Amino acid sequence: MGLEILVPRHGPCPLPPLLQSLADSGLSATVAMVDNVLQGPGASPPAAWRDVRLRTPSGVVALRKTPSGVAVIVFGNADEGLQAAQRAVADAVRRTHSLDP
Repeated sequence: MGLEILVPRHGPCPLPPLLQSLADSGLSATVAMVDNVLQGPGASPPAAWRDVRLRTPSGVVALRKTPSGVAVIVFGNADEGLQAAQRAVADAVRRTHSLDP
């Protein structure tokens, strides 16, 4: 089982602004996988996605679209560093993408 933070939102959630927000806050993250397809270094992330894996210095954080928002997930045994990265990603999703009416 995983630890999940649900960020309420509707509409698209493009990855480039999210990655820029993370970089601006000091957390380096790269896209490792999109919809079960590995992403090579420097590959441009697709505009539309359902499931994303972000590689951070502390480990992998998953993003999954749900009917009510974006779930930010780590494994249940995640250490404090990975949980901090999870919270930073959730905060970046909130900052970058406000809830659409």
